[in-house]
Amino acid sequence: MNKILAILLMICVSPLVLAHEPMNHACIAPERPQDDQNDAQWNRFVADINTFRDCVNHKMEWHQSAAQTHSENAQQVVSLWNEFVRTSLNAPEDFPWPPED
Repeated sequence: MNKILAILLMICVSPLVLAHEPMNHACIAPERPQDDQNDAQWNRFVADINTFRDCVNHKMEWHQSAAQTHSENAQQVVSLWNEFVRTSLNAPEDFPWPPED
């Protein structure tokens, strides 16, 4: 019985795990060349710095956008709940506090 429950739990949770992009990224920091006097190596290093910065900025913007979307969705759900409570529940009478014995 426990094995069946564990399998069902894994099946239910697996789509949630796949719902988000993994936190890893493809941004790779360049290595400073040993010979600072070699213009070709230095120019390549500067180009790699720009590529790295662009990658990091892109990932940052992606995550900030995702966070904003999550926040907006959360606010919409809370508004939906508040509207339901305001229009469909008579909280003091339907749910008295403390509960009556």
